[in-house]
Amino acid sequence: MMPPRPEPISTPFPAWRQGNAACAEGQEPTQAHLRAGMRAALLALGQGVLDANADLRDAVGADGHVLSCLFDELLRLVCRLAFLAELEARGLLHASRAQGPSGHSFFYWLAQADASEGAAGCFAAWDGMRHVLGAMDAGDPGRGLPALGALAHPGGLPLMMAARMADRDFLSAIRSLGCRIGEGGKPRPVDWCSIGSGDLASVYEGLLEIRPCLAPDGLFMLDDGGRGNDRRISGSYYTPDSLVQALLDSTLDPVMDRAVAAGGAGGLLALRIIDPACGGGHFLLGAARRMAARLVALRPPGQQGYQAALRDVVARCIHGVDCNPMAVELTRMALWIETAMPGRPLCFLGANIRCGNALLGVADVAVLETGVPDGAYRVLGNDDPAVVRRCLRRNQRAKAEWRAPDCRTLLAPLAAELSALRGMAEDTAQEVAQKQQRFEAWWTGVSRSPLGRACDLYVAAFMLPRPAGSQADMVPTTDRLWQELAGTGDGGCMDAAIHTAIGARTLHWPLVFADIMVERGGFDVVIGNPPWDVMQLEEEEYFGTRLSAISALKGAARKAAITALGTARPELFARFTRARRQSEAMGVFVRTSGRFPLAGRGRGNTYALFTELSLALVRDDGRAGLIVPTGIATDAMTAPLLGFLVDERRLAQLVDFENSAPLFPGVHRSFKFCLLTIANAVAATRFACFLTRTQQCGDTRRSFSLSAGDIARINPNTRTMPVFRSRMDAALTRAIYARVQVFVDEARGPAGNPWEVEFRQGLFNMTSDSSLFRTAAQLAGGGWRRDGTDWLHPARMAREAPDNGDGSRYVPLYEAKMGYFYDHRHAGYAQRKGERGHRVLPQTGLREHCDPAFEIMPHYWVPRNEVMRKIGNMSSPSAFFGFRNIMSPTNERTFICNLLPPWGVGNSMTLLSPGMGWDDPRAACLIANLSSLPFDFVCRQKAGGVNLNFFIVKQLPVLPPSFYSTDDVDFILPRVLELTFTSNTMAPFARGMGHVGAPFAWDVARRALLRAELDAWYARAYGLDRRQLEYVLDPHDVMGADYPSQTFRVLRKNEMATFGEYRTRRLVLAAYDRQEMAALRPVS
Repeated sequence: MMPPRPEPISTPFPAWRQGNAACAEGQEPTQAHLRAGMRAALLALGQGVLDANADLRDAVGADGHVLSCLFDELLRLVCRLAFLAELEARGLLHASRAQGPSGHSFFYWLAQADASEGAAGCFAAWDGMRHVLGAMDAGDPGRGLPALGALAHPGGLPLMMAARMADRDFLSAIRSLGCRIGEGGKPRPVDWCSIGSGDLASVYEGLLEIRPCLAPDGLFMLDDGGRGNDRRISGSYYTPDSLVQALLDSTLDPVMDRAVAAGGAGGLLALRIIDPACGGGHFLLGAARRMAARLVALRPPGQQGYQAALRDVVARCIHGVDCNPMAVELTRMALWIETAMPGRPLCFLGANIRCGNALLGVADVAVLETGVPDGAYRVLGNDDPAVVRRCLRRNQRAKAEWRAPDCRTLLAPLAAELSALRGMAEDTAQEVAQKQQRFEAWWTGVSRSPLGRACDLYVAAFMLPRPAGSQADMVPTTDRLWQELAGTGDGGCMDAAIHTAIGARTLHWPLVFADIMVERGGFDVVIGNPPWDVMQLEEEEYFGTRLSAISALKGAARKAAITALGTARPELFARFTRARRQSEAMGVFVRTSGRFPLAGRGRGNTYALFTELSLALVRDDGRAGLIVPTGIATDAMTAPLLGFLVDERRLAQLVDFENSAPLFPGVHRSFKFCLLTIANAVAATRFACFLTRTQQCGDTRRSFSLSAGDIARINPNTRTMPVFRSRMDAALTRAIYARVQVFVDEARGPAGNPWEVEFRQGLFNMTSDSSLFRTAAQLAGGGWRRDGTDWLHPARMAREAPDNGDGSRYVPLYEAKMGYFYDHRHAGYAQRKGERGHRVLPQTGLREHCDPAFEIMPHYWVPRNEVMRKIGNMSSPSAFFGFRNIMSPTNERTFICNLLPPWGVGNSMTLLSPGMGWDDPRAACLIANLSSLPFDFVCRQKAGGVNLNFFIVKQLPVLPPSFYSTDDVDFILPRVLELTFTSNTMAPFARGMGHVGAPFAWDVARRALLRAELDAWYARAYGLDRRQLEYVLDPHDVMGADYPSQTFRVLRKNEMATFGEYRTRRLVLAAYDRQEMAALRPVS
């Protein structure tokens, strides 16, 4: 069952890319097959090594850290075996033994596994494998094994190389890797010829999510982590190739075009590409392939070929960083496999693909000249406050008394030496070895140099614990840092601090990539899909592999169990507290070091930090492209970052996707992410939103351009991105904002808030204020009596004292879902039984609406004196006005608002009040404006999630009070009153507006007409012509059924079901036509 080894084929592209006749059809494995095979191999190897090595088994059972280390080695071994299989299938191993597989090859072991199960007491195959890995480091010509260097270096497998394993278990793992279950349940050989490095990278990154565990009976098991839709443990997802290619289109291609135009093939090879969170190297592979194809076209015919071009590109142009050592090894393996050529050693990647935390370290050595920030000295974990205070005082004194040295001149020699090192030949195994030796010597020198030590001390000032009993002078401060730079430091004194920095995998960009950062001013292209996490240690994840019993606990129970470890498992508890403090210190570094002034806030979204990092890494004429959550452009927390990109004209493109396809299977289907492209001197940013497939990127109807001025006009406070579904949406919204100013323009002060509006998140928090709430049953049981909508204490039943302020009156607690436009009686709890937890309430019927004495039933009541206390200095209002905080795709409208009596209001509704109060007739104009369809159309373009926050509403277009003439108010006010005053409880509002009559009748048809007249009036006030209004009501009526936009889809659907027509459309357009014919203002 062993597949035939393909013969080398002379073609412009490698045979394993084109397919091979020797590979049987129908055997192309899917990633699912590969993943299942590798998972089974991990289980077989894990159980085998534990069964055959009692000491190791005891160590793993006693210490979860050893289990974690063992699993890392198992992963590494499985990946190396898979790579060996692919190299052998492509004819790149055993070149001198063409007669067939030797006893030291993957396919020989696979044939053994197929022939027999292997004996429990035989270790020959396992010993042969260890010999292969050891021999291939330097090569073994006698066995046809080439020198593969670091790919097969046994140094990464100390436990496994020292252990034994029965052939039965080892060959079982080989069988799992080499075979898959085909049709009818029969095993079929894996066709390694057809597997690309990208397929393997996908599988490997998935394996990084698996966590090992050991059952009490010694059974080795794997936990794939059932975390639902949460971000997976590593915080990163394998990126579909279609997204990789789409991002390369906007980042790499323009840079390549410019480089080729200026310097041809040499200009192309001079480019420097980096992925700062490279994972399995998928982006780097994609970039390398694209550059190699371009290079082949530039070189003279017959000069080498694609594989040689690919090797040149990877060796010179491709760079990556990852904090996970396994990810670094996977990336190197993927690039080695991709570039392997018969007769040539694997290219040297030690200087290109580096292990380290891209976010932790010195990004510009100039910060050393300003000293350690005082923010580094904060009490964290078990730090002694007294020690921290002494460190802070010493640091402040040093910056005041010492003189900072010039450290930037120290970089030039380091950069020149690294540049010369990169130019060394690597055509033979000896040359590669020499290059590696010289690089290791160079890096050792850099690490021990005054500049290298000073960088480590700078980071260690944040990271080094300061427990009780520690000496303040052992903690790095500015004087210690400057002494190191001057070469006068006390080396031994700071060794512990430097060890702390190294243990945190600190990465100093100007040192690690000195030639690129110093001589070239940065990378030409920064690309990748960084983690979408926050910088916070998760207890569940930490203990998942170390003590699963704790990981399974929740909340307070887990915290108590962790505390108990201090006595039961002090070594594990110590490791946890160190990890927790390191995480906290990393957060302090991000927020206070000054390295992330735009994104270093809150909990520290890593994707935002990587976005800001890309700004520091990319050259002035380069480009950066990242896949990040769309929140980068719509969330308040990341608004400063996007504002900078917009204001500085750095945002070239933002293509937003909804994961409904899904493109990322492990992510919730409603989650939104984007392809973000950064450049320089951008004239206008290209946007596209709500895409679901990469094929839609070329649909011009979906894309639109916005200049920095457009964004500043539409979102002046936050500079965040509006989320338009189509080009027409963008054009129409842009036109509205050219005519109507935002509700609140914060930069303009009082002049930017013409309504003098104030916002408030309800009056009562439904959680923290719950002790004030009472149900009807509780009040009735306490002897309270109903008084209309309220409850009165039995001792104070006199109606003449409703506002006595002593807590003797309870008023309804209003929730946002109880109201709708011009109707505070929209829904209630009268028909609900039991608990409150209902997202949707039964709507009020026509009969009840027609009764002005009817009021909805709340679930809770609150003391009226608490309501008055909450509103503070405000005089007793006649009404409140608010809107729902939460949006839903099943709602007919986005901005849902209503007036209501001055009751208690929960935090699901945001209250807003104009400076004039709700007794001024002009306030009715504000109510009508916020309730109108044109206003809601714009709100839909601005709301990117489910939360309708203050910062969104403040930037919606609202006509100012000065816009309204007396005639305008005379048109609007009567309609608002008739729509709103249908209940006795709204009488104070009506009286304040000058109406002295009884409540208006609830006439469904007339109410629809009144609302349509107001909608039409505001459409004209917003400057919409009839065709634009038709578009607002339904884009498909104007642009065609396949147009990629929608406005009031649910409203149309519901009205078609109820009335057999889209009634709102007919009424609004008819009202618009009447107002146009009558030349009714507001058009100016």
